[in-house]
Amino acid sequence: MRLFTCQSCEQILFFENTVCEHCKHQLGYLPGLSVLSALEPVEGGLWRPLEPRIRQAELAYCANHVHDVCNWMTMPNESGHPSFCFACRFNRIIPNLDKPENLERWHKLEVAKHRLFYTLLRLKLPMKTRQEDPHGGLVFDFLEDPPDGSSAVMTGHNNGVITIALREADDACRERMRVEMGEYYRTLLGHFRHEVGHYYWNVLVRDAGRLDACRAVFGDDRADYQQAPANLLRQPAPNGLADASRQHLCHVSPVGRFCGNMGALPPYCLNA
Repeated sequence: MRLFTCQSCEQILFFENTVCEHCKHQLGYLPGLSVLSALEPVEGGLWRPLEPRIRQAELAYCANHVHDVCNWMTMPNESGHPSFCFACRFNRIIPNLDKPENLERWHKLEVAKHRLFYTLLRLKLPMKTRQEDPHGGLVFDFLEDPPDGSSAVMTGHNNGVITIALREADDACRERMRVEMGEYYRTLLGHFRHEVGHYYWNVLVRDAGRLDACRAVFGDDRADYQQAPANLLRQPAPNGLADASRQHLCHVSPVGRFCGNMGALPPYCLNA
């Protein structure tokens, strides 16, 4: 992630900062400008950015700011109630906050998701909410395993619905799964990037008439999944691709390779 500079005192700022540690100004991220801005309070609980390009605007914090999981700004609405920012309006199901441990897990999920949206917006990739596209719009469900252990939640994508298992926000649990699955890399941001790649496979490839062009680069998604690794191993290895990375790549389908590259991950991270 890029670093930012406080408009008040020129202190270095990080993407998730909410207060400048030097001058103590409140901070808010302006997604339309891709900038973290120092803020000054105005009437009605609103804030005026010190960012020169939008100096006269009066903005509100995202409704999720009250839970300390979002520092993005949005336009105030007429009802007087807080609105969700661009990134948070794609949430459909959040964890049960009656459980104290879930707030910390949700915070970790939102850090990763907001970093994802930072990239998507910078790349100007198209995205529609579920309200804009009821059948294929992008939406996030953060789900917890049932308490009786009857069936574990599976992280995945289905026609725009991205499900992230809440246990992935437990560092110890995620590391244990990484070791058990023999992965080089397993992070929350990696999950978000990979699953949103499936969404963009639908939007940019399947529904945009680019299947042939995509198959020429990433392989044939119609190929037998069990036979594909053997076929790949018979081909000469690309320059600079280590044997271990190549073996790992063999366990990823052409769609998976597309999804990994959508997240700008190196080959050995495609199952992250």
